Amino acid sequence: MKLPAIFPAISLFWRTFGLLLVLLFTGFALWSQGIAIRQEHPRAVAIAGQLVTAVNLTRSALVHSKPTDRAALLQKLNQDERVGVFVREEADNVVPLADTRMNAWLQVLLRDNLSQDTLIASEVNKQAGLWISFDMGGNTLGLNTYWLRVEPARMETRAQNPTRWWLWLASALLVALLGAAWMTRRLTQPLSALADRTQALSIGQAYLPLPSSSVKEIAQVNAGMNHMAQALANQEAERTLMLAGLSHDLRTPLARLRLEIEMAGLGGAQKQAMIGDISHIDAQLKQFTDYITSDQAKREPMDLQALLAARTARFANDPRGTVHLITDAATALPAIIAGDAQRLTRLIDNLLENALRYGANSNGIATAEASLKADKKTVTLSIKDHGQGIDSAVLNTLTQPFVRGDAARSGADGSGLGLAIVAKIAQQHGAALSLFSALGLGFEVRVVFSQADTTNQSRPA
Repeated sequence: MKLPAIFPAISLFWRTFGLLLVLLFTGFALWSQGIAIRQEHPRAVAIAGQLVTAVNLTRSALVHSKPTDRAALLQKLNQDERVGVFVREEADNVVPLADTRMNAWLQVLLRDNLSQDTLIASEVNKQAGLWISFDMGGNTLGLNTYWLRVEPARMETRAQNPTRWWLWLASALLVALLGAAWMTRRLTQPLSALADRTQALSIGQAYLPLPSSSVKEIAQVNAGMNHMAQALANQEAERTLMLAGLSHDLRTPLARLRLEIEMAGLGGAQKQAMIGDISHIDAQLKQFTDYITSDQAKREPMDLQALLAARTARFANDPRGTVHLITDAATALPAIIAGDAQRLTRLIDNLLENALRYGANSNGIATAEASLKADKKTVTLSIKDHGQGIDSAVLNTLTQPFVRGDAARSGADGSGLGLAIVAKIAQQHGAALSLFSALGLGFEVRVVFSQADTTNQSRPA
């Protein structure tokens, strides 16, 4: 059954711990009920024995005492033993004992030891207590002519101690809870470590091998994960080496072709067209290499505001248009993030290049705006143009390799990897990438980074 979206995701630790808690409390409840049931009959036997003894002693005392001394005897029993003896009358208002298993056993035991005609009540004439009827044997008044009243607390067995009982139960429950928490942590910790390593591997961070485990299944999973990570690292190294050789092998003849064109004495327009084609091939080759090569990004504290200012200055004299750096004067918070300066330079350059290449207005002039907004937790990089824009229906596809928005932006000569490289670099830095556009309203890219913890670090220059 799938939980509704309003319920947050629950970690495996709390799911397992919660299940163990339910099982523990259920087990303790059933165990306590079972113990209570097993104790009821012995308690009923003990209480019935006390009551039978009290009735027999009271009867014997009354029978063998002088009639003139009976009032004093009854008063003594009431004061010292909290036992009262009253004459039973036909008009007595009698309330029987509650219908419980304990009371049923008690009545059976009393009648077996006294008389089957014995009455047991919880209240007589609106006076609560434990009431037992008895007779005086040969007395001329007949059978069942007296009531023996005993305080209920007087009949509790001495072995019962609720405070000690609950103390032992709470101690056992506490030990069980601590054991459940420890066992749950032992079960879920390897999965948490596996999730962390998988996340690090997916965003290009350094992979730390998972430790071996004494649990067979966990050891097999960790060994398989380590083997897979090593195989991926080997494939990445081989691919990087192959791409480096390919780049060198292709760029050398391209440079030679360009030199031969320069020396061939061709006409200006023809010469510039051929040189432009070679430059375009070289630029696309560099983009292919940048996208496929996924070296692990460094994570060092750096000032993104200073880097953005330096990169926008690089495009200050670009003939395609102008780039404006917009500063947020309303906040003095620094824009310090943990990142790789080389890769973030590539990210900013790609976004500025896209803005100038595709963001031309109806007059053929492109205007790009670059800005940063920082708060205590995040730094948001925004690069926006005022071109023709792109249909919002295709925005989600633009970060895929070789996908271009040429249906709305004609005249583009890119490779379709610019935003794919940006998305990859953003992912490596744990940043959120968002695209905003509509036909005729320009195009904006926002990248939200996390603020770096600079509590114990000096601010970078």
